Amino acid sequence: EISCVTGVQTCALPISETMDADVGVRQAETELMLNSTNSPGLLRNHAACTHIINLTRINAGNAEKVLNIKQDERFHKLLKLLERDTHNLYPATIIACLKALKRLDIPPDSAAVKNLENSLLWVLRSCPTKDLLNVFTFTMNQETEAGKKIFNEVCQTLERRWVELTDARQLVVLFGHSHKLSISLLEKLEDRLQDTVEDLSPYDLVSIFTTFGRIGRRSMPVLRSLGFHIAKNRAYLNIKQIADVLFACNKLAYKDQETLERLCSALESLVESNDNLAVVRSILTSLGQLKLVTPTVLDMISDWYSKRLADNKLVENRDLSTLLLTLANLNYQPFDREDFFSKVVEGLNQEKILAGPRGDQQWLNVVWALTVLNRASNQHFQSVLEPAFATNLLENREARQTLSKWLNVNAAASASKEYTGPCVKVSESPELLDLGPPPSPPKIHFKKMVFETLTTLFPLPRFMAEDIKTGAGLTLDAEIIVDSNAKPLQVEEYTSKFGLQSPKKVLPNGAHRIAIFLTPFQETLIGGGRTGGVELNVRLAREQGYIPLIINHKTIDTSMKAISIDRKSVV
Repeated sequence: EISCVTGVQTCALPISETMDADVGVRQAETELMLNSTNSPGLLRNHAACTHIINLTRINAGNAEKVLNIKQDERFHKLLKLLERDTHNLYPATIIACLKALKRLDIPPDSAAVKNLENSLLWVLRSCPTKDLLNVFTFTMNQETEAGKKIFNEVCQTLERRWVELTDARQLVVLFGHSHKLSISLLEKLEDRLQDTVEDLSPYDLVSIFTTFGRIGRRSMPVLRSLGFHIAKNRAYLNIKQIADVLFACNKLAYKDQETLERLCSALESLVESNDNLAVVRSILTSLGQLKLVTPTVLDMISDWYSKRLADNKLVENRDLSTLLLTLANLNYQPFDREDFFSKVVEGLNQEKILAGPRGDQQWLNVVWALTVLNRASNQHFQSVLEPAFATNLLENREARQTLSKWLNVNAAASASKEYTGPCVKVSESPELLDLGPPPSPPKIHFKKMVFETLTTLFPLPRFMAEDIKTGAGLTLDAEIIVDSNAKPLQVEEYTSKFGLQSPKKVLPNGAHRIAIFLTPFQETLIGGGRTGGVELNVRLAREQGYIPLIINHKTIDTSMKAISIDRKSVV
């Protein structure tokens, strides 16, 4: 039974009776609205629109009722009224009425629909910007000629009246559908945003910035302005908003160091009180992919996970794997965290990870991260190098992107004096030489510029070899051999190709093999420094007897006329 109150009297009605009463009320309302057409002199266009909207609302889901309404002569009188008069209707009323007529399956070429669309077209010239945005969202996906015509008109009206757009919510709507707007209108909207950015609330700033991230619009002047004011108002943001901004920065590859560090400084007072695992995962993922090292924040997040583990609170495998991957990518280990890493490794459930989606790849990522951090055990090595795991990984086409990590682990295990488990001998599997990620466009561009300098010192191909496939999950961008006086030697005569073949000549005393790694700005840590992947490659090259040479965007000054290489790049 459901209790109901009528006046001061309280009664209890069975649910079935209540439902019947509700049906009766809807029927009475329907009849009342339809009977209003019996007094045509008193019925106006606004009331006719309201009746059609309400008739659709209260009878939605009842096909029989809707059919009866459409066949009712009184309903046709409502349509006839709209065929004659739609003057002075509000845009919101017209839009709601058009939606109702569409739900009633009234043909788009009916006189009432056409008259409403024509009125909507004319009212655009003088309606407030709020109504313009409503019309914009209503017509942007219209397929009819009239709908397309209205949409084009609203876009032109917005372009004429762009200076009136000051509401952040309006800007969010427009930027969210930027693919529907002309370039000139987008540029004007960005100019308007620049003019009003100081007056926007922190919430609006975050909303617009994350919208840019969602649509992938990378207008640097606007991003700098938004980023500056968001960082300036960081004290008013919660941890979710900061996580969303970092996510947008990652999507847009926006790496302004000062802005990012100021944002992260606000996290220091928010991490400890947070209880949302997804937010922390998002922050870690963004920091790792942005390549931003923030020691204080990373330490606090590590402490946060450590406390949850100690208190037996929920911590999922993906939380711990995300933490390890982020620390590995950033080449960072929290200070004095031996017990913490032990708990993290202990908390990882290999069986559950392998049983999940893309389990082989996820577990390989974990082992690779532990290898980068120098915390992989013999059991970890063996878990991904045993024949069954290796076969599944090599036969899985979706896993090819992670095969370079598998070769990294294989090379690290082969170089370990303590590991005695299975390894893959690259010399016996030549097809492994071709495995590895292709160079990124920034890497290709950076390499072209660097080689213009290097080849003047070490001409190709006699004194320098390029793109050496190592079979260890890395490719040497260049290999050179020099004697004790730093004089170049012919590469082909002395190279071992990373241990894959015997050199033709014995290396002279005092000579050195130099492995050159090129790391453009996009592949270095923000503020400088090597990522975990580069650090692992350096270790693997050193294990094979090479002297690694890192050339990054700070090593060579392109404005210099004389050749100069920073000696600190040699490690």
